Amino acid sequence: MSNPMSDNGKGLLFYCTRRDPNSETVRAIFGSGEIKKIELPCSGRVGIGEILQAISSGYEKVAVLSCGENSCVHKFGCTEAIKAFNTAIDLAMIAGIDTDRIIFIGKTSD
Repeated sequence: MSNPMSDNGKGLLFYCTRRDPNSETVRAIFGSGEIKKIELPCSGRVGIGEILQAISSGYEKVAVLSCGENSCVHKFGCTEAIKAFNTAIDLAMIAGIDTDRIIFIGKTSD
């Protein structure tokens, strides 16, 4: 299996299968730039390591697109994704990385 982090593009999107990776929200975040999309059965599968590895691999922006806490079929997937995102933000701040490069997109209405 190839390493998805090795194909540096402008942006990397980890997304829950229940969300549309081509939505206007995603396009607004990444603009017209290239986006590498990684589909996951649950956004809770994205860990701190994956987020920070993507940033250190040269992606300009890394986003996690989650289905939302009330829509999660895995019960706690969105909650786990939020925890990983918040920890990645904290570590990025300590490392002096621009935290605007790490984005969490949750469902705004369930």
